Amino acid sequence: MNPLYLKNIILAQIQMKKINFLPIIGILTLLFLFSCDNEPIDSTVNLNPVTPSLPISFKVSFSGQTYTTSLASAVFIDGHIVINAFRGDELESFSMDIIGNSLGDYPTNENVIAYRASVAAPLFISVNPADEVSDTGKISITSINVVNKRISGSFNFTGYSNDGSVTSTKEFTNGVFTNIPYTTN
Repeated sequence: MNPLYLKNIILAQIQMKKINFLPIIGILTLLFLFSCDNEPIDSTVNLNPVTPSLPISFKVSFSGQTYTTSLASAVFIDGHIVINAFRGDELESFSMDIIGNSLGDYPTNENVIAYRASVAAPLFISVNPADEVSDTGKISITSINVVNKRISGSFNFTGYSNDGSVTSTKEFTNGVFTNIPYTTN
């Protein structure tokens, strides 16, 4: 036999084997694609979950009572954290202006806390008008949840009210704010 003829026969057989495998590969591919489990999505699965709202709490003790409210909010603005809390029809309120925007302790004589029992009531602030550098308390930021945009911490301070002639003081203790929602500007 002619070696060239043998070579052509072998090449022809190899080509035929390629052709014979092609339909088999195609059929196996189709079987694989259509044999996948295509069950419908379980109707109890929520594809757009909503983060549950976290309980908001702002409370502090003073003058034999505990001020408690869930009407509180915060804003991060120009390197400050401003927290406001309100209660009642008389707009009894607390406000904090914290110079900083991270976890840590902040002295209240440098970071103002203000309290007012009503719109017409005297304002108590955390800065001693007779000695503005004296230590009057502390604000601690213990948690800033950037996913849910919530801030938590604690505080205590001595509040000073000055009507021009007499300075009165009030001790604010065990202050806690939890999961206060915040925005950024």
